[in-house]
Amino acid sequence: MSEHRDEKWLDGKLRRAVDGTSPVFDAEAWKQRYANEYEALLARGKQAAGRGKPHPARRILGVSFGKLALAAAIVITAGLLLVGRFGIRRPTPGPRQVAQPAPAQMVSMMSLSAAFRRGGIDELDKQCDRAMERLGPRPSSISMQELFKDIDGKG
Repeated sequence: MSEHRDEKWLDGKLRRAVDGTSPVFDAEAWKQRYANEYEALLARGKQAAGRGKPHPARRILGVSFGKLALAAAIVITAGLLLVGRFGIRRPTPGPRQVAQPAPAQMVSMMSLSAAFRRGGIDELDKQCDRAMERLGPRPSSISMQELFKDIDGKG
């Protein structure tokens, strides 16, 4: 025998055993039959309606955590935006000062060849002029005669 036939057979037996109509709730009959319980329900409803506003502490504690987290996130974001917009202003640095090369570096073969590659003989000439301005002619405390004596090896 198939399952479908078994279900129909069982449904038919149940309909015959029980009244086959759909049950309908009769509220008036229930109120009369359970009058004490009905009055207790009405009293409980009136008691809840008469309570009024809850204590402020209960109102604060009754707020869900999600709402508090959302409010905190909004306040923090607004604070960060305001600090970013009106916050501490750092002085803007002026034009960068390029460090002057050491005198020995200005006249090294590497810097002179780099100057030549940048702009040819004109740039090399400018590099030498800058080195001469920086280094400048220095008065010598050694006389020319002493210098010649050192060169000749007569000391």
